[in-house]
Amino acid sequence: MSSFAPQHTDAAGDAIAELYASCFGELVAYLRRLCGDAAQAEDLAQEAGIRLLSQARREPIAQPRAFLFHVATNLARDQLRRRIVSDAYAADVMADEPGPAPGADHIAAVHEEVARVNAALATLTPRARDVLVLSRVHGHTQKEIADRLKLQPKTVENHLTRALAQLGAALGGKRRQ
Repeated sequence: MSSFAPQHTDAAGDAIAELYASCFGELVAYLRRLCGDAAQAEDLAQEAGIRLLSQARREPIAQPRAFLFHVATNLARDQLRRRIVSDAYAADVMADEPGPAPGADHIAAVHEEVARVNAALATLTPRARDVLVLSRVHGHTQKEIADRLKLQPKTVENHLTRALAQLGAALGGKRRQ
């Protein structure tokens, strides 16, 4: 009984192995740029080499270097897809679990910051405070604020500008990121 699988000489296998060895460093660098991890890039390069050699045993490959990089690119793409799915799953699981409770230091710092903001707000005129709260807390546009408070839009803009400058000065220029 004859086999339909092509028979290759050791010379052909040696040529493929030599090509793989000569491309390995370049292949790993290429994969590192794709996946961002040196160890994973080496693993993917080895897997691509195994697939190149396996395919070369079955049939001649016209462009083995192109085949090697093509396989490596597909392996990296598949790895990235698996990572995206895994990260999305982990994010969903983490979203369902409550995070750690804030520490006493954090709570004290937040209370101190709130007290500073309240003190700074108290220094504003009532009209400027109303404009600021409607704009920054409730998200109203300047036109909506002007209509609501029966002011000219330019007056709302002036109140808001002065209120923000006054708050900035009172809070020492510190703003939350």
